[in-house]
Amino acid sequence: METLVETTHLVVKQKFEPLEAMANAAANAIDMDALGNLGEVANKYDVYDAGNGGDKFRVVEKSDYCGLTGRCCCNPNHELQLHVYAPEVSHSEEVFIYDRPCKCGSCCACCSICQQEMIASDNTGGQFGYIKQPFLGGGMSPKLQVMEREGEEEYATIESNAFCCIAGICCDNTFTVKDRDGNEIGKIVKKKPSDLAELATEIVSDADVFAIEFNKELEPEKKATLFGALYLIDYMFFENEGQGNVDLVNQQCSFKCCDLYCCGCVCPCNCNCGGNSDANNDGE
Repeated sequence: METLVETTHLVVKQKFEPLEAMANAAANAIDMDALGNLGEVANKYDVYDAGNGGDKFRVVEKSDYCGLTGRCCCNPNHELQLHVYAPEVSHSEEVFIYDRPCKCGSCCACCSICQQEMIASDNTGGQFGYIKQPFLGGGMSPKLQVMEREGEEEYATIESNAFCCIAGICCDNTFTVKDRDGNEIGKIVKKKPSDLAELATEIVSDADVFAIEFNKELEPEKKATLFGALYLIDYMFFENEGQGNVDLVNQQCSFKCCDLYCCGCVCPCNCNCGGNSDANNDGE
């Protein structure tokens, strides 16, 4: 926990996975999107201290490829563990571990199987934090509750500044962290692409850039829990952000502009162009 005592601002960059991008492109080209999951790779993240630019953490997802709760079948709602390594401490021993069980994604958060959650623990297995999506997911704005353990009183909430519409690729997506008195104690921001290279990367893959800020006075355990919440938000909303499809079979292109959000339900809003005119005529 000592690594977070003086930390106030981190930048998180997800690594680009060429194999995953190629699998998605091939699946889109033959109009079989489900095949894209065959190339799904466990996520990896590099984390930097925004103050001095130095390496802070390496975050590695560990999850099953196959199985009923594996990446191939359930991405991005699959069961996973995120192992956090601090290079300045050890390259082989974790400092934090985040557990996310498999959930039914994109549906109304009205029961436990549909409410996203994550457990934060140290390298000895001692739990220090718990994050959960509340009943109905915050209504029209995504919301998460943060507490030490399930069933205890929340000490913070994380709520999107967006209303109904989230995950647009052309703007920053901000989630404000407030304590139980309503005072802002931090924020999580999914950053928009800063140049054409980042834009192209986000269109063909799920590699994103995040920033997280928290008050310096916040306890290290709470900082670590909020740090875990960043990854839960990534898997909930940004794994398919800005997804671009080029369907050679139907001669059609599509681009996901954003997601519509209501009570935990997530519905993609796509822009389409082109299309097989013969198929359209047959449908008439």
